[in-house]
Amino acid sequence: MSTQPKTASFQTRGRLLQELGERLVARADVALTELIKNAYDADADECTVRLVANTLIVKDTGHGMTESEFLEKWMEIATPDKLRNRQSRFFKRSVTGSKGIGRFAVRFLGEKLKLETIAQSGSRRKSRLSITFDWPNIDKQKQLHAVKIPYKVERVADDVPTGTTLTITRLRNPSEIQITKELRTDLLSIAHPYAGLENGGFSRTGQSDDDPGFRISLPDEGADEDVDLSKEILDSAFARLTITRRKTLTHFVIYNKQGKELLSRKIPSKSRLGKGFFADIRYFPQQRGMFVGTKVDGRVARGWIHDKKNNGIGIVDHGFRVRPYGYGEDDWLQLSYDAGHRRREWRSSIMEQQFAMPRAASSDSKLNPMLYLPGFHQLVGAVFVESISVDKSTSPDDLTPSMDREGFVDNDAFKELRDLVRTGLEMLAYVDHREKRKLEKKKRKAEATALREDLHSAVEFIETVPGLTKSDRSSVVQRFQQLSKELEDTEEYFRVGTSKLEMMGLLGVMAGFVTHEMQRILHGLEDLLKKTERLERRDRSIKSIRESIQHSIETVAGQLEYSTAFVGAIHDSQDAPGPYYARGAAELIVSQFRSFADDRGIAVKLEIDRGVKAPPIPKALYSGVAMNLFTNALKAAVGGESASKAPRVVIKSWNEKSQHVFEVADSGIGIPPSIRKRIWDPLFTTTSAADFNPLGSGMGLGLTLVKRLVSDVKGKVQIVDPPPGFSTCFRVTYPLPAK
Repeated sequence: MSTQPKTASFQTRGRLLQELGERLVARADVALTELIKNAYDADADECTVRLVANTLIVKDTGHGMTESEFLEKWMEIATPDKLRNRQSRFFKRSVTGSKGIGRFAVRFLGEKLKLETIAQSGSRRKSRLSITFDWPNIDKQKQLHAVKIPYKVERVADDVPTGTTLTITRLRNPSEIQITKELRTDLLSIAHPYAGLENGGFSRTGQSDDDPGFRISLPDEGADEDVDLSKEILDSAFARLTITRRKTLTHFVIYNKQGKELLSRKIPSKSRLGKGFFADIRYFPQQRGMFVGTKVDGRVARGWIHDKKNNGIGIVDHGFRVRPYGYGEDDWLQLSYDAGHRRREWRSSIMEQQFAMPRAASSDSKLNPMLYLPGFHQLVGAVFVESISVDKSTSPDDLTPSMDREGFVDNDAFKELRDLVRTGLEMLAYVDHREKRKLEKKKRKAEATALREDLHSAVEFIETVPGLTKSDRSSVVQRFQQLSKELEDTEEYFRVGTSKLEMMGLLGVMAGFVTHEMQRILHGLEDLLKKTERLERRDRSIKSIRESIQHSIETVAGQLEYSTAFVGAIHDSQDAPGPYYARGAAELIVSQFRSFADDRGIAVKLEIDRGVKAPPIPKALYSGVAMNLFTNALKAAVGGESASKAPRVVIKSWNEKSQHVFEVADSGIGIPPSIRKRIWDPLFTTTSAADFNPLGSGMGLGLTLVKRLVSDVKGKVQIVDPPPGFSTCFRVTYPLPAK
């Protein structure tokens, strides 16, 4: 037996083209779109599609194929030509096709193809190449490379225009390929999508100034009349969102109907999308008077918006619309899913950082912007992109079309695209919610003004009533004047309170941002500690430096942990805690501030039995409230000139009957009775920079948040008489479940 190695070769059967055609092209309209894209890539200014007597004809005015191009490109399966040459020959258009999908689209549509292409060769002579493919006959052949298909090349006159004509007969599914009104609209929306929207520079027109543009000619088009209508409707949108994505920055902008900028956010981050993207999205809420003062009939406009072929948010790649995004009830942005599940939290991480919602907002529509998230039927818009074709010279992590030309590969680039567009829509919900609150405020102000005018008119009227005695008239007038004064006081209180709550919201966003940044800084300190430990092995003199860094890290980590816990208590009300104990939670808090208390001689005592169970509330909430009261006690114990010479803080907790009690007492200067009611007001603080408090001046937010959080879980917080030797005591009571 011979020991020489043998070789094996792949054998390609004739029916490979049929297999590829059925798998790479899923639908007749997708197949037609690929042929139209080929015409665009061939620098055609027009592509004509006709269906005559069960025969489909696709004709373009492009540069055609010479004999060598036909043999080396069209007849070679998986040719890399469009991967290498990403711009068209004459007009430098961005190439839209790839992998030779066009020939498989032809195989998908019908059993027989006659190809006729006229091109100009290098000698400037024009020639016509003609060839007929009988696909079923090719399918029968055992070896695809052995199939010999005759073709003819002949000289033509110089004035014969270049171009390619595909004549497809014996159609596979004639009813599916019928140029119906629906298919015609579908093809035109793919080829000429979104008239009236801005594309942000993602134009289909090539870089050459000579590019004449590109159009599709279909039988009985009748679509031009819709262009002006769509633009008029789009320009009448209630709000407009644009998203511009570049390599290191995403810019979100929202405008109102008059073009006024309502919100602008620039978010820095590195992109996986090589060309970035641009989105133009118009918002049409269910609101009366939307089209008053425009040239559009409101009923016509509503019908146009509710038409499935118009609403939704599509994706336009290289100037062509991509299925399935935005078609029918496609939910690629999860708008319908979240509406159906009544989602109350932001889905995007950017919104969590930029516009953190208060915990109470989860169940209150007036506080929760997510409940204003628009549905796809209220949106008309598009995202303009330029995808890539994967080869050795490009990154597979970029936006990449699926093999069957239905959508994109669900890689990190597409996930980035989807997340950023979703972020923009959540910003739109945030702005819509904010503007509605402004309108409500304006309405209340107008109503108060009207009421004040009514009171004034009533006073004037009473002054003229002849039947009233002077005493009665004076008494009634005095009462009306009192009502007017009470109204003014209420308005002022509401104005100040609203202003302070808005400041609280801004500070909450800042706190979330600072917490996030502190985590990053902490990681940097940990890396520095590791390097210092390595240096210490060679130089023992830096031991004290390493210990100082380690102590700082432990302190910062502890503070960060409980800052995160308190912020978490504000935002998270849905966690279902298991049983935990009050002493363990208190010990953890005290340990984080142990060095601070020891350094300042503060005696901290825990009077909590180890068996005392905490109430069934989120642990983050319980710890956050306890931490705030404890740090307030530390500040009171050592702050100001009247601070105690032997500062003490005691923490107590116990369960009695149907409630859990948690107390924090300190030996500080106390809280005067005259201001006890005010300590719960937003931004009111008893500590200031002038007190030289080592923990810093208070912001006046802690007790306000404590009261809100405790109230949310049906609890109560109050100042009570302190134990002997102490000056202030805060008591929190939480309800316990019935046994």
